[in-house]
Amino acid sequence: SHFTSQDIYSLGVRGDFGPLGIDESGWIARFADLYAPTPLGAVSIGVGRPLDFVGGTSNPFLVANLANFRFLPDNTYPNGHLYRLETAKDVLDGYSPTGLEAEVAEAVGQGYDLADQIQTAVASYSSNVTYGTQNIQRFLRDVAILVQYGFETKIFFTGFGGFDTHANQGAATGNQANLFTRLDTALGAFAQDMKDMGVWDQTVIVIITEFGRRNFQNGSNGTDHGHGNSFVLLGGGVNGGMYGDDLTEADLNLDYPGYETDFRDIYRDVINGHLGHDPAPVFPESQPKNSVLGIT
Repeated sequence: SHFTSQDIYSLGVRGDFGPLGIDESGWIARFADLYAPTPLGAVSIGVGRPLDFVGGTSNPFLVANLANFRFLPDNTYPNGHLYRLETAKDVLDGYSPTGLEAEVAEAVGQGYDLADQIQTAVASYSSNVTYGTQNIQRFLRDVAILVQYGFETKIFFTGFGGFDTHANQGAATGNQANLFTRLDTALGAFAQDMKDMGVWDQTVIVIITEFGRRNFQNGSNGTDHGHGNSFVLLGGGVNGGMYGDDLTEADLNLDYPGYETDFRDIYRDVINGHLGHDPAPVFPESQPKNSVLGIT
């Protein structure tokens, strides 16, 4: 259930790509090709190379963390590090290759330029907000660094796993409570940072999970895999409220409630209402149900 759901959420396509007339690709890869083709147009932090970014022709920025995105010095001759970097850049500037060699040279040169920009952003970051030390907190701090520096990024992607809990859910202590505490601490710090920067009203945070839960409790005070799911959206760019059809008593008595709201309509709303782009080419597949939600 996990892996099929992950693929659907990442690709933004439930069926085959063949009838769509496009190569298989993640929805963020398609968005980047259309609306954010520069390396920092779409950014992933701390989660490897998500399927969301696979495919396409642009090269989004995928990084484990910002501090380590740099060229490491030679430990034997550390004093010559900056000189070696400048020499390498000078060699590239004076090199005029063709074909595949030109593409390689361009990629290497872009790596040098991006490393300089990222490390300048890290060094210049200033904030009165204290982030925690858990992964999701550090990842959102890196997002804040890029936002403060003013890069052209339209989509930031990050996350952390471990929510496949089946017992003791909703309790004040335990695994699920700890996970929510980490998320809450990270979002609180990030929200305050965005407010201090004056960009909260231009911010939309979309919190997703790739699979749902049953709507009744199991014997371990938890819930097992099912169809019930929810998204949470935060930010100054969000119209507050509850969206989607109301659940009825009859719905709650079903093992698997009916399918009512397509997750792609949430993405569509953010792409169109918040980012100001046409979502149709990003999600070209015909959907069983369509909803205009008006979230952003």
